[in-house]
Amino acid sequence: MKKSDHKFWPYKSKISIIFSLILLIVLIIIVSILRSTIGWPPDSSTNTILLGILLLSLLPVLLAVLDVIIDRGGSIGYKDFKIDFGKVQQSGLSGFTIPANIGVPGIPVTDSDTSNILELLKQATATSIVVVDLEDGHAWWETRLLVLVSGAERLKKPDKIVFVANEAGKQRVFQGWAEPEDLLQQLLKEDQQYLRSFYSARAAAMQWMLYGPLEKIPPNTYYQIPVPPLWMQSGLASNHSWMAFSTQTGLPNELLAEQYLQNELGSEIEQQPGGSKHISIIRLNEIFKPVLIKQAIDMTWANEKQTNVCLGSDANFMAITEDGRYSALVSKQTLVNEMLKTLFNNQDK
Repeated sequence: MKKSDHKFWPYKSKISIIFSLILLIVLIIIVSILRSTIGWPPDSSTNTILLGILLLSLLPVLLAVLDVIIDRGGSIGYKDFKIDFGKVQQSGLSGFTIPANIGVPGIPVTDSDTSNILELLKQATATSIVVVDLEDGHAWWETRLLVLVSGAERLKKPDKIVFVANEAGKQRVFQGWAEPEDLLQQLLKEDQQYLRSFYSARAAAMQWMLYGPLEKIPPNTYYQIPVPPLWMQSGLASNHSWMAFSTQTGLPNELLAEQYLQNELGSEIEQQPGGSKHISIIRLNEIFKPVLIKQAIDMTWANEKQTNVCLGSDANFMAITEDGRYSALVSKQTLVNEMLKTLFNNQDK
């Protein structure tokens, strides 16, 4: 069918975007000149003016979209916004699934056992996404999750933690995701001892940071952990000096705060009567409901439902699932880009 010759904007999508960028730059330059010469706009109106400039600069794109609507008979349906979620899924990250209880399932950790969790913590803090599989609700203790989120919050990696669990006869069902800082703040509220152990571990580790790398012992063949100085205030730091450095490299233990934290939690909670609490789906929601992001797009849904969820979410990342099972975490920007690409491709046809 022949398209209408009466168009609000006669150019294609790429040219529309270029026009928008040029218009934005020109308007910003004009406002800058006016501000430096006549003092307009005043500070109180700057944000409003900038918002108006942004909206005005988008006019070419909006006119191009209006032409698309007219050519299609007055509306844009869900088919026009159909996203290839298979392609989007490949753009996301599934993440590193850390073994249950950081590799020490069901066993209280003593001071000599804390080194067992360090390698897994190093792997976890080297990725951007970590998956915690709660399985049937007995795979993880709160104490071990506290160690994980504490390290992630301090090192700023991973910056997203995804929770999955067994549910309705299916494994790895998506339960939600959150940022480590939010998880840490919620978990520290659950037990006064969590808070005390957390601050004790951080304080002890910071004292050893003053040393820097170790020097080799003559004749330069090995490193020796220094004797705790008299000024060292923490019993945790002075009693566990062997954790502070690597005797192979002489470098400080980058996860010392987390190793000290696990030591404290092991002695103060895990080895005490009753031990640590397990994290089930119910317990997960009790602790983290205010910060847990549960929105997801399932590959088995109809396109209309997928689009509704995508457009209705204000989260920066969206989980992609298949029949409820977690598959990947995708940035909202990736989803929006795919939608715009589909729209403009349809326009150019």
